[in-house]
Amino acid sequence: MIRTLPVLAALLAAAPALAQPPKPEPSTHRFRGTVQVRNGDNLIIQRPSGSTLTVAMGPKTQVYTASGARLRDIKPESYITVVTPGETARADLVTLFSPSERGFAAGRQPWDTQPGATLTGGWISDLSGTGPRKATLSYGEGRQTSAAVEIPAGTPVTQVAPGEKALLIPGAAVTVFTNAAPDGAQEASTVIVGRQGTVPTL
Repeated sequence: MIRTLPVLAALLAAAPALAQPPKPEPSTHRFRGTVQVRNGDNLIIQRPSGSTLTVAMGPKTQVYTASGARLRDIKPESYITVVTPGETARADLVTLFSPSERGFAAGRQPWDTQPGATLTGGWISDLSGTGPRKATLSYGEGRQTSAAVEIPAGTPVTQVAPGEKALLIPGAAVTVFTNAAPDGAQEASTVIVGRQGTVPTL
């Protein structure tokens, strides 16, 4: 019995450490709005609701520019993302990526532009029609998975390419991907900024 006391004491001493919950992982959020001001690496954006949000940009923050594009800019083997509402395969928004950015958000995932929206990213393996255009997007291991989408005439299309922080001027439209720390601070991982009045389609 005496021998068990040191073991019991050690277990009791370790109990507080064992009871501590694991440190929560940062969660990813997306925010849309316009640049109000940039102070160095701090970006203040005004959201559609009128509220403002401050996000911090760091050495790993990637900045891209979104420019206006057209349906005819989409070619076979282009890499695009499309936002579709609900269970339909009819695109509401299309983003065309420069060659260096191919693979961005590949696959299918829920999106927050509206309730039930889905974002699908992939390489165009089949393309036909003019208005609407019908495209098959391939993604996944060896591009073995595919999804068919219809892109009506007049669908907003933007083209995304590498950008720089100098484009983050007051009034520019932005989509900001952030990681929220446990204390609530928002740190930008990706910033997409529209040029010359363009609104990003992500």
